[in-house]
Amino acid sequence: MNKIKFHFNFLIIKKLIFIPLLIIGILSCSNEDTNITNNPLGGSSLSDTTLVNVSYGSHQRQKYDIHLPANRDNSTPIILMLHGGAWKAGQKEDFNSYIKIIQSKWSNVAFVNMNYRLASNVDNIHHNEIMDDINMAISHVLDNLNNYQISSNTGIVGVSAGGQLAMIYAYKYNNHNNIKCVASIFGPSIINDWTWYNTNNIWLGANVGDILTEYVGQPWDSTLYESVSPYWNITSSSQPTILFHGNLDPIVPVYQSQWMNGKLNTLNVTHEYHEYIAFHSFDNVQSEDVINKLVSFFSVHIK
Repeated sequence: MNKIKFHFNFLIIKKLIFIPLLIIGILSCSNEDTNITNNPLGGSSLSDTTLVNVSYGSHQRQKYDIHLPANRDNSTPIILMLHGGAWKAGQKEDFNSYIKIIQSKWSNVAFVNMNYRLASNVDNIHHNEIMDDINMAISHVLDNLNNYQISSNTGIVGVSAGGQLAMIYAYKYNNHNNIKCVASIFGPSIINDWTWYNTNNIWLGANVGDILTEYVGQPWDSTLYESVSPYWNITSSSQPTILFHGNLDPIVPVYQSQWMNGKLNTLNVTHEYHEYIAFHSFDNVQSEDVINKLVSFFSVHIK
């Protein structure tokens, strides 16, 4: 069996800002795969189908790819994927190889891999507009369930900034009540973290406060920043959550995920927290472990 080997890495995006993106390579062999055996196939004879750049709005960024598995039916769940990039960069294609990995481990799941409008002071695109995009993409998928022939039940996963977007959408919005579980891979959870806000990050090549200001839409405002922080929006009825973080992360402080873990514990929310000796990236062994744990967790909780 092919071993899927992948790692999170830094790529230089426009203006020389370093952004964490998901890079995946397929190499050698392994027996460590996690395979889902419960209802591995749906009940139909449909073939696998991929639709690329489906428009869910009029903006050029408002597009998603949908990967529909063979034999899908109305029990086939969805994984919605949100790329990283400090809210102002990145693209859905960063997840393409990641999707192939999960498909090799879990055949009866559909993927919605979306772009969203990027944060921009010039274009007046901030948190609310990005939340609107996630909601619009989900609405478009749900409106086409009969065409896609899949379930509405959805797990949402994001990397870095995408992890924060996944968590805050699930906990605070979830307008269609279809988000059943959430995963964050080294995503920030406390936007109103003054210490973090007030730092200059050499890895990002920018002041963290400037990045957060562009995302939120205005400079430091403790109440407003709290309102977009996953940590402050968890309740005892929040969705099952799985978190992954490196304890040497120089971009997103690991204590944010540690505090999230503590609060999820206090509120008795079903969750897992996995911490690795890693930076804002995972090596190949850690990445394999992340994938296996994510698949196992989502396969249980997307119901």
